[in-house]
Amino acid sequence: MTDRIKELEHALQEAQKSTGGASGSHPLLRPSVVKDDDGEQLNLQTLFDQEAEGISDAIGSLSIGIDGQAKYHGESAGSEYFQELLPPEQNERRMLQDAKNLGLPYEIVDLCNAFPFGLRDCPYTKHQFVSFLPTRERALELAELYYDNVAWMYDPIVRNDFMTTIMVPIYGNTGIVNVDSVHSHRISVFFMLLASGILYDNHPSAAVIAEQYRALALASFGLDSVLQEATCATVQALLMIVRYIYISDRTNNETRWLLVGMCSRVAQIIGLQRDSAGWNLGHEEIQRRRVLFWEIYTFDAWTSVVNGRPPSLSINHTDCRFPDDLDPTLKPSGNVEMGWHAWKFRYSAFCLSISVQHVFSARVPSYSTVLELDRNIRKFPLPNHLQSPMQVSEAGRAWSSERTRAMQQYCALCVRESNLLYIHRSYFAQATREASNNPLTHKYAPSVLAAYRSACRLISSLRGLYAVHPLATSLQWFFWSGIYSSCILLGALVVESPRCSLARNALQELDQALIFYDEGSVNCRPPATITMLQKLRQRAFATFTAAQTGILDRSSPTSSNPSAPDELEVLGGRKSIITNKSPSSSPASHATSSPHCGTYHTLRHASDDFIKQFGSANPSLMEYYGALGNPGLVLPATKDFDMPYVGDQTSGEYSLSPLSGSEDYNTPSQSFDLGQHIDSMTYGDNQRTQPTYQQSGRSETIQPRQPDLQRHAQSENIPTREYNQEEIWRDFISHLGMSRPNQS
Repeated sequence: MTDRIKELEHALQEAQKSTGGASGSHPLLRPSVVKDDDGEQLNLQTLFDQEAEGISDAIGSLSIGIDGQAKYHGESAGSEYFQELLPPEQNERRMLQDAKNLGLPYEIVDLCNAFPFGLRDCPYTKHQFVSFLPTRERALELAELYYDNVAWMYDPIVRNDFMTTIMVPIYGNTGIVNVDSVHSHRISVFFMLLASGILYDNHPSAAVIAEQYRALALASFGLDSVLQEATCATVQALLMIVRYIYISDRTNNETRWLLVGMCSRVAQIIGLQRDSAGWNLGHEEIQRRRVLFWEIYTFDAWTSVVNGRPPSLSINHTDCRFPDDLDPTLKPSGNVEMGWHAWKFRYSAFCLSISVQHVFSARVPSYSTVLELDRNIRKFPLPNHLQSPMQVSEAGRAWSSERTRAMQQYCALCVRESNLLYIHRSYFAQATREASNNPLTHKYAPSVLAAYRSACRLISSLRGLYAVHPLATSLQWFFWSGIYSSCILLGALVVESPRCSLARNALQELDQALIFYDEGSVNCRPPATITMLQKLRQRAFATFTAAQTGILDRSSPTSSNPSAPDELEVLGGRKSIITNKSPSSSPASHATSSPHCGTYHTLRHASDDFIKQFGSANPSLMEYYGALGNPGLVLPATKDFDMPYVGDQTSGEYSLSPLSGSEDYNTPSQSFDLGQHIDSMTYGDNQRTQPTYQQSGRSETIQPRQPDLQRHAQSENIPTREYNQEEIWRDFISHLGMSRPNQS
């Protein structure tokens, strides 16, 4: 077809020449044109160039190796991932466990090396794994460790499912091993569960045994190639492998990223994105598929945000309903609150999904959209048992004495505050650079405060959790990653805006957070992170001191190597191209831990300096906090970002009333009707009504489009806002011309 078109164009050209046509080319040979509403002709290339002006300037960072190897992280990426892009101070080989060094037979090593696709013609069988299975009693011990220490956050195979589909078929009632009826991918799930569980065992060889179980999981996964068949167990195994790598090897991010993508693709192959109720499957299979989809969706979405790369799954491509809540909490009053996993799935669908669309839109949405997203995140209801105190305890709140419950308390806070940090960070960077003397006068002043307060909240709350459950907290890198990003933000505020009224407090927070991070994260952090924070603290202190003495020189280089990239440019997500002479590696850190945690310094919101600063604040700042129900601009770090309290419920139903802009949701006495806004779920007689979402009636529309959340609900007759294609397109076009100022 292309050749034929070229022939016709050539013939038309020749015909025009032979007939002595007028000067200029034939209309059909001119560049493609369209007409606007007034009939004016517009060149398509011109249109594209105009639209391209709306593309975000904060496109992230690209690392290019000497042979063309490339690695990209977008502007939302977690700071520790940007650190991988910086030129290394020294070369260091990654110490990765190799299956051939684990004392396993050749057949197992061969299969392990073929992961994830397996061998083309596999000569091995499941029976070659029987000798590596532990006793039934030991398997149950490790399973208990897994569910206590790992599955509290992500639980792709719930305990009852594990027992009925894996433990009983393998061990039966006698404890004698038999794998004849167990699919190889379920064997992989079993070994992966054992590997994850033993990481938390006090066995002296736990780390080595964990690697052996991991190798056995990879090997058994390859017995039946994923290219030929896939089941729910296939997806479970892949997600559990990713989680194991996250826990045990902080240097292996790219392996995790690729496997998450593969996991998502396999999930789509077996149709997890579509709800299973219409296929007349059994109740257990339907619940298994729903649990698995929402675990994958949540993990994929969050992984994409912290890596700064688009996700594999989209909320707009699924109608999968939420699974049954297997862990509801009974209040003393007899009313019921949703459990952690049920809340997590709903937050992912209603908040994280929209954040993902916002973060990865190449064309920048309006700033009002960002603030509306901010408000939706803050007002998303949180059950009482998941609310966390600011420090060790406070009136009406305390950390649970049960370790896993306390972890879930902080995780709920960490997810929300980190989410806010990521959506505001690029605006924070622009404000602090473009209005360095007083970023609170900048049009993005709300983002400055929002990011600063989220950073303080992440740090102070984790300090409280650490005081109650130090060992468990010290092993959760997901928590410490938020502290690392918070420290980067605090340091950036001081370096970029040392004369800002927040700078002194930010430097104090950074000092205390650095001591805390050094002590608490030693068991799980990437080795180079503490060195990076120490350098940033030195730079922040020097800049602040110079600003206070009046000798600050903004033109002086920030790096001893003028040709090297500015670390804050890279860590802040700004456009950077970094050329490495060798593959990136992280320098080792030998910083000693401090036994002292320090005292948390809250905002001096009552100080004259603070009030004076707000006296000249940008009007958008006043509007922002007025819309949050805090028109007096009272900004205590412990309260104004709290989730609304869930009031008493009746008949065992969740309830929350829609929030108006004038409501002060810091007041504990207020009650909310959770059923009208998020969810209606009745417990009793095996009847469970799935959640629905109702718009709060705001006139401002979030763009990109909010997902059609009615598809995720079993409850009918819920009034949800439907958008036609014209409205979607009109909103989309209206945002194309709204670009941010160039970042300096």
